[in-house]
Amino acid sequence: MFREIQNTKKILPEGSVEEILKTGEEGVLATCGEDGYPYAVPLNYVFHEGAVYFHCSLSGHKLDNIAFNSKVSFCVYVDTELLPSTFSTKFRSVVVFGKAEEVSGDEKKEALLALVHRLSPEHVPAGEKYINNDMDKTRVIKINIEHATAKGRVK
Repeated sequence: MFREIQNTKKILPEGSVEEILKTGEEGVLATCGEDGYPYAVPLNYVFHEGAVYFHCSLSGHKLDNIAFNSKVSFCVYVDTELLPSTFSTKFRSVVVFGKAEEVSGDEKKEALLALVHRLSPEHVPAGEKYINNDMDKTRVIKINIEHATAKGRVK
């Protein structure tokens, strides 16, 4: 069902998917809506308990698309460097395929706390207060990973 990486020289070693998802801070979420057009949007995320989580507003384009079709793709890339003399780029990346679903209750709070710890570690107490006071002003989406690949050019 899922395609393999064509250029086998770029396949990264086992464990790279998790390592890149844990170290990356931004990714690009791709969804598809009823109009048939793909929609890709950059966002912050956290890899937590084997899934990708992100928060968003209460309504919007990506949520409409997820409601229409929960199948999504999510791409993270790290360690990029242009290599002008070889007309190439050094990079490591992960592409995740999975199904997106909204989470609530304890799982929502845990995901929001994981985001704060990952992206704002020096502001955890303020982040916890913000979550406790305003958790109802955001939605949290979980991507249940069905397939993921890691590739790169590291030299």
